Amino acid sequence: MDVIIVKKKIKLILLIIFLLSELILGILVQTTNGNLNSFVMYMVVVLAFIFPLLFFDKNNDFILTLIGLLFTLGADFFLVILVPYIELPAMISFSITQICYFIRIFLNHKTIQEKRIHIITRITLISLIIIFAVILMDGQIDLLTLISAFYYANLISNIIFAFKQTKVSILFPIGLLLFALCDLQVGISYVNDYYISFANIPILNFIANPPINLAWVFYMPSQVLISLSIIKLKKEFSN
Repeated sequence: MDVIIVKKKIKLILLIIFLLSELILGILVQTTNGNLNSFVMYMVVVLAFIFPLLFFDKNNDFILTLIGLLFTLGADFFLVILVPYIELPAMISFSITQICYFIRIFLNHKTIQEKRIHIITRITLISLIIIFAVILMDGQIDLLTLISAFYYANLISNIIFAFKQTKVSILFPIGLLLFALCDLQVGISYVNDYYISFANIPILNFIANPPINLAWVFYMPSQVLISLSIIKLKKEFSN
């Protein structure tokens, strides 16, 4: 029994170190620049991937989420580390991440009806968003836009159905929501830079041109929460 208590205390200390490390990195994301800033941002995702390995479990949620975090790591390599960044492989990697999360959510459905509703809803949402993207691009859609639309449709679907499984994990849907808010900020900024100026709309102008790295204000905690969502915190740390 004493050995078990010691192990739990060690794991608790490691959890605190992980959270403090991510907090410090989150602050450094906002206060550094250049190559150091890129390194700091990437370390946020690296730690989010590595930490759950200390609590390795063979269940579906753990394996699928860990694979998702691994592909997130790959996506951010193309977007954060490489100069210039390469968007297409990054969005393909992010799409694989969301597919892993989709499978995690799907396997946690209890009934055939829930699974059927999930599939119909997801296919419908993906189709609508891709059609919207084609219309928005006036039919001149490229592979990057297509993959991006597929990715975001899956992310939105995952958020919807993950929030229906809060008894399984409340951290997971919140993490996905923050993930989407990060993408929303990036999207608004992109539209402002290349399509429509939001200079006369104060809220959108602030989001498009924030005084801080607003995307990572959402992205850093999203990865931490998704990472923690596969650790059975009550089991690991309760006496």
